[in-house]
Amino acid sequence: MNVVSETLEANTGQMRCDRIPQLIVLVSVCLITSVVLTGQPLQSANDRSRWATVWSLVHRGTWQIDEIDRDPLWSTIDKVRHRASAEAPWHFYSSKPPLLTSIAAGLYWIEYRTLGWDLRHDTLLVTRSLLLVLNALPMALALWLFTGTLRQLKLTTVTYCYILLLAGLGSMLNPYLSTLNNHTPAAVCLLICLTTIVKMRGREPRDVRGREFAAVGLTAALTSCFELPAALFGILSFVWMLRLNKRVTLKWYLPAALVPLTAFLVTNWLVTGGLRPFYAFYGTDRYVYDHLGVPSYWTNPQGIDASHEGPLTYLLHCLIGHHGLFSHTPALLLSLWGWLRMRQEGNRPELRWVLPAGAVLSMAVLTFYLSRPQNYNYGGNTVALRWMLWLLPFWWFALTEPVEHLQKGKPGRLLCGTLLAASVVTSVMSLPQPWRPSWIYGAMADAGWIDYRTLVADFDPPRHAVIADWPAVPDVSAGWVSGLGGDQQRILLRSLGLRNVGDRRAAEFHLSLFYNADDDNLPEIVPLVVLLDTFETGHPVEDWLFVKSERDTEPTPAAELQQAPVWIVRLIRGLPSTRAYNAEGVRWYQRTPESEGTRCETAASRVPFNDPQFGRCWQRCDIWYCEDLPYGVLRWQTKIMQESSGETVQVTTWTSEQIP
Repeated sequence: MNVVSETLEANTGQMRCDRIPQLIVLVSVCLITSVVLTGQPLQSANDRSRWATVWSLVHRGTWQIDEIDRDPLWSTIDKVRHRASAEAPWHFYSSKPPLLTSIAAGLYWIEYRTLGWDLRHDTLLVTRSLLLVLNALPMALALWLFTGTLRQLKLTTVTYCYILLLAGLGSMLNPYLSTLNNHTPAAVCLLICLTTIVKMRGREPRDVRGREFAAVGLTAALTSCFELPAALFGILSFVWMLRLNKRVTLKWYLPAALVPLTAFLVTNWLVTGGLRPFYAFYGTDRYVYDHLGVPSYWTNPQGIDASHEGPLTYLLHCLIGHHGLFSHTPALLLSLWGWLRMRQEGNRPELRWVLPAGAVLSMAVLTFYLSRPQNYNYGGNTVALRWMLWLLPFWWFALTEPVEHLQKGKPGRLLCGTLLAASVVTSVMSLPQPWRPSWIYGAMADAGWIDYRTLVADFDPPRHAVIADWPAVPDVSAGWVSGLGGDQQRILLRSLGLRNVGDRRAAEFHLSLFYNADDDNLPEIVPLVVLLDTFETGHPVEDWLFVKSERDTEPTPAAELQQAPVWIVRLIRGLPSTRAYNAEGVRWYQRTPESEGTRCETAASRVPFNDPQFGRCWQRCDIWYCEDLPYGVLRWQTKIMQESSGETVQVTTWTSEQIP
């Protein structure tokens, strides 16, 4: 009776232990699903580049994204300009390899034809539903298969749960599940491939089935297609399978692998006209060009994309810095220990191929990217070192021996727990913003340790007004409009020529304000006098802007100048109080996507003030200066935001009527 009782208790305890990993997977799947269902679409140029191609394939039957790229909400810098021949016209294409986009387009075509959901009009609905199929479901399947493989390795419950927690809740893959990207599908395919290999290695060669060879071939090839550096893994997996069983490899592995490889080559041929993906043309005229007078982004990359760091600095930030593998997921430090211990006695035979391959491939991929200084941008403005994320399944398997060893003592358990907690916290904090720098990046920037901002020279002399130039010759007119239809307002400036103010050089102007374009009322006209010498030396608006004296004498004594009304000063200043504008760099303005671009120098500034309606607020003014226009300004926009909530309560945009 006692034996039966002890057996029942042991079985009950084992069942409880088995339920813990199941619960971890369930929580992970819920987290993954919530990430997809709450993610915002079109988060970055990377994301938009792929979705734009999906729309073009389904609605226009072409890989060209010219039409949708004209929409500012869908425009992307991750595009190339390409033409089929020297006589053919230029067109824009996504710079991304086309296989993943083709799969997404096929799913969208089914959704569009059956449910009528349109990507441009039902963007949230379409992107989230497709990402559930492309990202969430495959990741859930991979985690479920991973649990079976970990169980096969006969790990302790603590180690078993530790690795699952890291893979399901502490991975930097999770933030990318809310976007259409190649990194999560590659990692999922690799994880399924490795779980199948480990399962096969745990049995006698005669017990291995053909469908398992096919699964390895299919997933290894997909991994290589989604992440081009993973081609080395594809070769290794083929060699592994040949050594295991040459006949079955040729019969099952090879045909399964040829399916995605053929699809990759065919889709790439359809887009590029060759076998080389657009990535291989970085730095050529496909990336660096002028279109309608506007240079491409890659002609002069900005911010982190323009980084010129040395290999050592780049390596440090890739490992322990602002995009570091170990700074974002500290638990992976234990994987390094696992690779160092893989030759020691006691290493599981099922992992004898997986562990060395993980170490070699990780070093090879890192070395590959270190050898490309022209691409030292850490993957752009992203939350993690995204081009290394597909390798994470290798790192998870490498955790088995270190965690098994460390859990035997209290210090080891404390170390493991601390590293896991830090990894989970960083991953969860990064969920809403995969295409934004992480909190580690922000902390380092705040401390002054890093600064990837593109340096822009300050205005000399300083600028305090939206008007950059006051012409001294008569009859120079310019107008700006704000609003639409019956709510439209118009400003008109007309120069009257030079005027002496005592011994000061000045210019006279008429400012006309039309309050309503559809109203027959006469405009309000204000005669202005600008002290040119004071303006040209960078003084605040109130020091050089005045209204004309009622007595029209010549010359006018400086003492008889009257201060301009407050509303005029605020209009010309763009702000409720004085503050110099910061130079923001060069941008090109296009009235329409088909019009020639106009070169502008942008500037911005903001000040706090008390609004009678909204209370304590910030007012920000953004200006597009253009030296080719009269008065030197193409556009300016004022935005009022409540200080407490950050909510924008008013936006006013003035645009020149004389844009070239």
